[in-house]
Amino acid sequence: MLVISIELLSGVYVATSYNDREQAEWPPHPARLFSALVATWATHEPTSEEGLAELTAMRWLETLPAPEVLASSRNLTARRSVVPVFVPVNDVSLVTAPDSLQLAKARAAHASAEGIARDRLAEDVAKLEKKLCADTMKAIAPPARPTKNFASDVDALLLDRRAKQPRTFPAVVPEHPDFAFVWPDANASPEVQLALQRLLGRLVRLGHSSTLVRGWLADEAFAGVLARAVATHVEDVEDGTITLRWVGPGQVDRLEAAFAVHRETEPRTLHSRFVRYREGRRPSTRPCPRTVFSNEMIVFGRVDGPRLPITSGPGIARQFRRALMSVAGTPTPTMISGHTAEGGPADRPHLAIVPLPAVLGPHADGSLLGIGLVLPRDTSDDERRTTLRAIGMLEAANQEPSSDDVRPIRLVLGESSDLLLQRDVWSEERRLTLRSATWVTPARRWASATPIALDKNPGDLHHHDAVMRARAFTAAATSLREAIERVGLPQPIELDVVRSCVLPGTAKPRQYPRFPSDPKRPQRVLVHARLIFSEPVRGPLLLGAGRYHGLGLFLPIVDGQPQ
Repeated sequence: MLVISIELLSGVYVATSYNDREQAEWPPHPARLFSALVATWATHEPTSEEGLAELTAMRWLETLPAPEVLASSRNLTARRSVVPVFVPVNDVSLVTAPDSLQLAKARAAHASAEGIARDRLAEDVAKLEKKLCADTMKAIAPPARPTKNFASDVDALLLDRRAKQPRTFPAVVPEHPDFAFVWPDANASPEVQLALQRLLGRLVRLGHSSTLVRGWLADEAFAGVLARAVATHVEDVEDGTITLRWVGPGQVDRLEAAFAVHRETEPRTLHSRFVRYREGRRPSTRPCPRTVFSNEMIVFGRVDGPRLPITSGPGIARQFRRALMSVAGTPTPTMISGHTAEGGPADRPHLAIVPLPAVLGPHADGSLLGIGLVLPRDTSDDERRTTLRAIGMLEAANQEPSSDDVRPIRLVLGESSDLLLQRDVWSEERRLTLRSATWVTPARRWASATPIALDKNPGDLHHHDAVMRARAFTAAATSLREAIERVGLPQPIELDVVRSCVLPGTAKPRQYPRFPSDPKRPQRVLVHARLIFSEPVRGPLLLGAGRYHGLGLFLPIVDGQPQ
């Protein structure tokens, strides 16, 4: 077992979340620790004998799987309100020109260095650094004769006279100031342990420079004591709702290459891979039932265009599928189109396109905030690659990259303005509606956010005759039970078919346009429903004939409230 323990000397952890500048990171990401160790190594004789031993230890550490994180629970962690602080900008007025010019040359040399020997690259960078140093010394040298504006120029450099830029410093105060990263199956050699201990002994900060820490190599006994005082966060690809960053083989080399480009200037990068974690050690029980659909949603959030009502869902799903089919090649893959090469319906589950409506919180109005793409659980690697390739081609078709360099997808909506949808790369959107966990969390109670298109016509649910109306509701319930069985779930212990709404912000079934839209095909009856199972079942729960087209989407309910 390998245990790296960290103590927050001030009891406060200041580190900005990777996807939200106004939120603090908690629990601490293991990749941040690794980067801090690399920085500690690089600033203290990295080419010495001890430095080379430390490098070997880090190259061993980067090959380990994602660690367990022992840290205070999020629920027991206070978050400091984020208030913008206006900070004087750095004094770059005298050195802007040579710095930016030489830095641009250094970056260009680095970008074109593919295939060049490492020593040749180091030689070129050294020349550029020498030239940059000389130009900087020349620029900041005192003038031989002061100019007439010299006094005002000097006055403008004083801290209280400089321009100020807003900065935020999100911070958390955990219940317990200690946390640890644990690799239960790691077996470090004595040399590696000694090298890591030296690195941790020199470690000063983690995250922002104000987060002073003390690090050390702990033992199994300490980890056991700490685990009883704080929460345990473990990797969980299936059920994890917390996204943390960890590294992979070659991380030291990637960080060195990135530093050669940015040289402690913007933009800085933290190369990493994203790992899903959950809080707490779940007792070993049999897995909860799940549908034929994967719980991994590819989510696209609306970034521009009209704010569409919930009843537009099937039409938006249809437009999105057409856009994917237009770039997927010929013949169109069955996984995307839902039809065989001969034009018949697919005989197995395929891609479901699910518009995500705002049905959460006190301000739920049912407007569409984005779209989720859901693949079946038995999707092959080739089918997944084909679908992802089509998504990438749609993104590449847009000529306007966003600030995140992820190009949005443009859906043409006829005479109205186009709808821009941008993929959520890290799967941790601030808006609950656009988090896949919102729709897939295991629960016993479920309620329909969009109405179910029944596979069979139950009759007139609005019949004036009570007996005929009761028969129609019974037939609708039977059809819905068959739909539940069709997606692989056990039968619910309670099932209510409803002609009106069951969630805030939703619309009555009769407010939806005809489904399917093709008048040559028989029209489906739409209903809302509430379901209660004997045990929690996992989503996404998509039911009925419109489950691939934006209808029949259910929301898990916990303690009487939507997730």
